[in-house]
Amino acid sequence: MQYQYKDYLRNHVVLPGREKALEKFLTQDYEGMRHKWGNRKSPNSEDALTWSCFDLLRNLSLDKKIKVLNEIWEDAYQMKINSPFSDKNLHDDEIKIEIGKQYTGSTFKGTKEEESTEVDASIELPGVLVFFEAKLYSPMSMKSVKHEHDQIARKLRIGLDNPLGDGYRDFYFIFLDIAPCDKLICRKSKEEACAPAKEFHDKWKSAWWFSYYKYGRNNSLKPLKDILKDIPAVNDVRQVAKNMGWLTWTDLFKDLLRGMI
Repeated sequence: MQYQYKDYLRNHVVLPGREKALEKFLTQDYEGMRHKWGNRKSPNSEDALTWSCFDLLRNLSLDKKIKVLNEIWEDAYQMKINSPFSDKNLHDDEIKIEIGKQYTGSTFKGTKEEESTEVDASIELPGVLVFFEAKLYSPMSMKSVKHEHDQIARKLRIGLDNPLGDGYRDFYFIFLDIAPCDKLICRKSKEEACAPAKEFHDKWKSAWWFSYYKYGRNNSLKPLKDILKDIPAVNDVRQVAKNMGWLTWTDLFKDLLRGMI
């Protein structure tokens, strides 16, 4: 039987005065379930790790927060694209860091095709939206009877579909996992990648699908274009692919620790 902490506070990094905010996060409902509450004492909870990192980040002073965010950007994108946080005119109230917020795409909102998702961590600032998909020991979710698209595709579709209802924003998607993408990926067929994924040995599928959408096949981004073909706001899938980044927990930990110095 897996070891469990006796007190869920022991399983989280909780700043003084943030206890009620943590309780609200853990008890929030998604699709009729309170899965965070069920895993609140588990040392393997990716929700506990996500809260601990991103709640600390959003409570840093503005200069330290921007420093950490810029370093996260360097790590996630290998310094290949500019950080949207490098604007020295940003104010603290313009950088909104959310944990476990639910978003709904605009195109099919109110119809039977409506798409919603709970995002592990997200950042909203003027003209920009960032989604983080955080994984620890579990692989990404595949498409199913309940969900027409796999977990990465859903995040991309909703993030690019004006989920805040305020018009176009530059959208960035960052996959957060325990190892670099090239260390997790395996040479497998698409048929194998499509099989249901639930166990640790399936973690290669997260890297496989991320690479499938970001880099395509045979010098073509058709896989990415196909999953976004009915999202009106998408004009250039090359930019969507460019804005897909991969971050490791170790890099995030180091960025946060440096920000606290």
